[in-house]
Amino acid sequence: MRAIFTEEQEMLRSTASRIADSVAVTTPADLVRLDRNKAWAALADAGLLGMRTRDEDGTPLASGVEVMLVAQSLSGALAPTPFVGAVLAADLLARAGAPEAWITDITEARARYAILLAPELDRLADAGALKGAICIDADGATHGLAFGADRRVARIDLAGMAALDGVDMTRPLGAMSAGAAAEPVGEPLSDADLTQWTSLALTLACADIVGVLGEGLRRVVEYSKTRIQYGVPIGSFQAVQHMCAEMLVETQAAASVTNYAAWAVDALDPEAGLLAARGAKAYCAPVAQKVGEMLMQAYGGIGQTWEHEAHMRTRRAMFDRKIFGDEAHQLLAIAELRMGRN
Repeated sequence: MRAIFTEEQEMLRSTASRIADSVAVTTPADLVRLDRNKAWAALADAGLLGMRTRDEDGTPLASGVEVMLVAQSLSGALAPTPFVGAVLAADLLARAGAPEAWITDITEARARYAILLAPELDRLADAGALKGAICIDADGATHGLAFGADRRVARIDLAGMAALDGVDMTRPLGAMSAGAAAEPVGEPLSDADLTQWTSLALTLACADIVGVLGEGLRRVVEYSKTRIQYGVPIGSFQAVQHMCAEMLVETQAAASVTNYAAWAVDALDPEAGLLAARGAKAYCAPVAQKVGEMLMQAYGGIGQTWEHEAHMRTRRAMFDRKIFGDEAHQLLAIAELRMGRN
């Protein structure tokens, strides 16, 4: 694994950051004012929605590392765009051998697909038991993907999906009721394809956490340099310094394990990649809660107000902690992997 990003990867991150800045959220009121469709079109025009589509020999156009960089840039700005859901959907459809037109519709922003998770949020929903399934990254989605019979992906019509209030204000959720139409897609997934897709999903959940918290830390450090209390900047207070130092250690470690997991998605064999991804999520999940709460505390009183962005960062990180399984789920799964049961 390279310890540094390539020049091309840094350029990709810069492009993603420019798009993210155009829909950056700094207060709940921004969620009403922002033009989300314009941002979505910009992602498509930059080719970012098609990062996990395949070339002629079946190789993804972009690596897990590159998708991770885009996800971090968008989450750092609290961008209310369903990027992760769209990329995971396109990747899953490609692995299942879905019609190329479906995938092209996603990558060119003509259609939005979402991911359906079981009510516990720790796995793909069962297409045969959709009642209570949760649709993540549901904004504008017309179809969702679940796991059908015989290891086949199922495409679900979301016409009957009900809007659901969630902890994360920036990414709408939906709740499914029984009776939604399910259409089998392509061929049954191989063990390798399902394992690699799960690795990518876990890695992007970690990337979202790292982006949210890393940018949140940068902002609170800048705030601590300019906020004057008792005649001095609050950054001169030892308590604030200690909180910021601890947040830095936690977020840097989370970034490191996420970088490795993103590289492992495509570079290692599927089981090794899944082990790396589960290890990353097992570390990042508790960091999401710990650092999210510390961000609010470091801001002082203003960090507890509705108008400030701090609670939105904490809420988004807390939701990322749960999707595809929290640390307890991952540690149990790692134990199973180590014992050769998965």
